[in-house]
Amino acid sequence: MTYTALASLLILGDNLARVNKEAVLAGLRALQQKDGSFSCVPEGSETDMRFVYCAACISYILNDWSGVDTTKAVDYITKSISYEGAIGQGPGTEAHGGPTFCAVASLFLMNKLSSTLSAQQCARLQRWCIMRQESGFQGRPNKPVDTCYSFWVGATLQLLGILDLTDFLFNRTFILSTQSSITGGLAKWIDNPPDPLHTYLGLCGLSLIGEPGLLTLHAALNISQRAADHLGDLHRRWHKLHANDSIKKA
Repeated sequence: MTYTALASLLILGDNLARVNKEAVLAGLRALQQKDGSFSCVPEGSETDMRFVYCAACISYILNDWSGVDTTKAVDYITKSISYEGAIGQGPGTEAHGGPTFCAVASLFLMNKLSSTLSAQQCARLQRWCIMRQESGFQGRPNKPVDTCYSFWVGATLQLLGILDLTDFLFNRTFILSTQSSITGGLAKWIDNPPDPLHTYLGLCGLSLIGEPGLLTLHAALNISQRAADHLGDLHRRWHKLHANDSIKKA
């Protein structure tokens, strides 16, 4: 919820000045586990790749990584690479499109993607993701294609630099086929009721392949590039303020 709240504020053009950054970062430190993963609440919860990604996004947005032991987080990610070459929710779990995105995006935001994965690991990961396309994308082998994986797998392929090797027309045709002619919106599968989650992620998948009329997507943060550019402006302002404060103290 902290990640989605910060992302929503950026989309709305907020300057994040009212966010208690110190408290948020202290909360992250309390949520990281010994194995490098994160829980979502201090009282205890599931600990998996989803929350590693949320912690990475929060740290990137606040431009402060003091709430995350990145060494432990990277170790958790590498131990979650399965025999298939992609990434699961944790060590020993099945590779899946969702946690694969969360892991790759986390490494990207930490600026550790190229230094963490060997050439062989990267090649196997790319192959696994490419193989997930049938018409749209599936989340794992032998499963039906699903609108949301046009983002989860598509964004991973973009971060890995090979989305252009996929069939954009097949993907677009599948996503648009899940629309409801009555209510609008996109569904998980054809002839199923649409819902906000699959509508949003379907639009993200269309944005990744350049659909006219949609904003460009910042794949790693899962926000529009417009919102990400606003964040970049905030980071530059914070850096300038910090530099000026340092000069005054000197």
